[in-house]
Amino acid sequence: MKIVHFDSLLSSFKKGEETISLPFDLDIENKSYRCTQILRLLPSKRLVVKACDEAGYSFLIKIFIKQSKGERELAREKRGYQLIKQTDIDVPELMFTNDTHPDYCVIAYQYLEGSVPFANTNEIVLMYDDDLIAMAAALHNAGLLHSDFHLDNILIADNKLYLIDLASIYADKNVQSVGKENSLANLAVLIVQFKPGEQKVLMSKLQQYYQQRGWQYGVEEQKEFKIRVKQAWQKRKTNYLKKCFRKCTMTAYKKTFRQEYAFYRPFFDKEGESFVKQIEQLIATGQVLKAGNSATVVAINYAGKDLVIKRYNMKSFWHLLKRCYRPSRAAISWRNGRLLQLLGVATPAPLGFIERRYGWFRSTAYFICEKSEGQEMLATFNQRMPSEKELAQIKNLFDVFKEYKISHGDFKASNLLIKENGEIELIDLDSMQECLNVQSFQRRFEKDKVRFLRNWHSPALQNLLLKVID
Repeated sequence: MKIVHFDSLLSSFKKGEETISLPFDLDIENKSYRCTQILRLLPSKRLVVKACDEAGYSFLIKIFIKQSKGERELAREKRGYQLIKQTDIDVPELMFTNDTHPDYCVIAYQYLEGSVPFANTNEIVLMYDDDLIAMAAALHNAGLLHSDFHLDNILIADNKLYLIDLASIYADKNVQSVGKENSLANLAVLIVQFKPGEQKVLMSKLQQYYQQRGWQYGVEEQKEFKIRVKQAWQKRKTNYLKKCFRKCTMTAYKKTFRQEYAFYRPFFDKEGESFVKQIEQLIATGQVLKAGNSATVVAINYAGKDLVIKRYNMKSFWHLLKRCYRPSRAAISWRNGRLLQLLGVATPAPLGFIERRYGWFRSTAYFICEKSEGQEMLATFNQRMPSEKELAQIKNLFDVFKEYKISHGDFKASNLLIKENGEIELIDLDSMQECLNVQSFQRRFEKDKVRFLRNWHSPALQNLLLKVID
């Protein structure tokens, strides 16, 4: 296989090419590095790769394009590394930098073999919660902040935590330690990267953070920090949901006069435009799960993946007039599915949506998600009583909706699926909405509870579930 040099790929990358063929060679100061894996790609701006030298030593190399302020980015990386090395926080070792090429500059770090991003699971949080809090306290005690404090920037390797993305490290106004206002705001940003259950674990460790900062920790401090967490969550949620409707690393997005679509990028990069173009053919050949006037639901196997496609139909001209100005129910399902994933609520993985359009006006729309193998809760609980694990999940679902003021809008038991491993998934998300005020939420939430309890004919089961969700 012929190995190309990065310089031969440079022109297309600078122009915005979104893919780069692997492997390729990168020459720096008379040494050659074979790049075998792309870790991050920002077209025309930055490329992050795993590479090996001729001796087989592995590096993480960041390539910055100079015409896209690459020299400034390199300077930020070097400055962040210098700052963080003054602390006891573990980071990958800086191996070399180079800015002699006219078009790009590079920085290379030690590649941490076997490292994984900090996982958003209860097991990992319970294992490393003290270390995570200690890392945040050490960072802030050193007068430093991380402007992009999320889980992909914290790696686990050899049972230790490593902080990366050092360009995001900056000193807080040249003070010896970060003040309380900025410290707690930065810590809140970190905590809201986790699902609600894991957030509670970390919140229970706050006293340790306050002790390491030499601050008093009491009831008022707890209340104050909860407010900061709510503010940080709102900001994170807003930014995340915006990414669901624009082109970015997470989302493949396109909007034209005739259509609009957004897809989870790993799915779209593999399946491409062909999936969008043949959506009607896929529906015609799929297994019909529902054939209603307002929606048609089919199951298909596409490229080895079991999918569900829900087409939202226009029942009449008047129905079209009523719906065409508003976001389609497919787009709403896509947004709500992504929101549930952010909250750690199980739902079949949302993969994308398509809207047929005529300028500003929408018509037929399609929502695509992975197919769940779960069975309807109604049928399952009519045959047996729920397990303790299932009851805990139902309680958690209602608790999360209550905490974040979310109403499902159609909480019937057929919209809850139980998988073989006992996990409960929530489906049919086009009526789900976040409520803006407490009164509106309480009214809708009570309707959700009434609708859920109305499913069960057994008084014993109904009373059991009432205790769980009340």
